[in-house]
Amino acid sequence: MPNQRNIHQLAEITKKLNDSQAVILTEYAGLTVSEQNLLRTEADKSGSVFMVAKNNLLRLAFNSKYPEGLPGDVADVLHGPTAILFSSDGVSAAKIVAKFAEDHDRLKIKSGVMDDKVITVSEITALSKLPSREQLLSSLLAQLQAPTQALVRQLSAPIQNFVYGLEAIRAKLSA
Repeated sequence: MPNQRNIHQLAEITKKLNDSQAVILTEYAGLTVSEQNLLRTEADKSGSVFMVAKNNLLRLAFNSKYPEGLPGDVADVLHGPTAILFSSDGVSAAKIVAKFAEDHDRLKIKSGVMDDKVITVSEITALSKLPSREQLLSSLLAQLQAPTQALVRQLSAPIQNFVYGLEAIRAKLSA
């Protein structure tokens, strides 16, 4: 008979799984509590949630979201101590986990699911190297502004050259 704590945690995992765009499964064996809390804090900054969960509860949550079966080889990685990162943005989740795994050798990335597709460790690493959403938006804005800025420079160039010419004539006459 399941206890109330497991029922509550399964409901929480299922809700987070349904609300998340990206989920990254990690092995946290050997991380201290303070290191886990540091990772939770980093995840909170980007609106993500990092939590330790029992593999059986994770299987049940995945089975409720994917009744036709677990996506890809997620079932294969649900063994040993497992922690999961839920995020609404796959790139920021990958950045958080990859950076933390670089700094802390004990955190191992197992696999992930993004947009209902399994992503491998190499794909998570590649995602972590992409620019952030804010950087992409600022780059897009700069690209959109460039033609208008070039037009303004071209339109003001004749007037500017005229003023430079007048200034040169004035300097020549005053000398």
